Amino acid sequence: MKKGYLKFPELQDEESMKMLIQTMKDENNPFGINGAGAYESCDTYQQWLTREKKNHLGIELKDGFVPSTELLYIFNNKVIGCINIRHCLNDALLRHGGHIGYSIHPDYRRQGHATAMVQEALKFCQQWEINPVLITCHKDNVASRKTIEKCGGQFDSQCDDILRFWIGGKEK
Repeated sequence: MKKGYLKFPELQDEESMKMLIQTMKDENNPFGINGAGAYESCDTYQQWLTREKKNHLGIELKDGFVPSTELLYIFNNKVIGCINIRHCLNDALLRHGGHIGYSIHPDYRRQGHATAMVQEALKFCQQWEINPVLITCHKDNVASRKTIEKCGGQFDSQCDDILRFWIGGKEK
């Protein structure tokens, strides 16, 4: 399979990102749009980009947020996925969100893209010394569970309807 790559979002990605978000909304995904850094809470793409740069640097974080890095997964010059890497965990993320949240375009699922995207994100985590890595998914999201397990996730526990997996050991 030809793989895509991760990159920081830029202005040139606006239309492609909007198409991804709209497709995810149209799908009525019961698990929401994960990994998009709360894209929908911003009025414009530029506002979202600015906020994500600040989140990456840990500047002016909203209550309950931690420093995080937003990356887009590009395949054939198109945004087909997004992934958010949280640099640390607070109590809420420890229970329900983990270090990594991600989504993949419905047309590109079951093709290995989610696994490739998470594997690339894990390299980023390693570079930033985020270890071990917690990834969570809804108990009914079988595809996400399989992706996490393919990437080395070891089941730890269930918190409400959320399954918790550690990669690279357990929380220190």
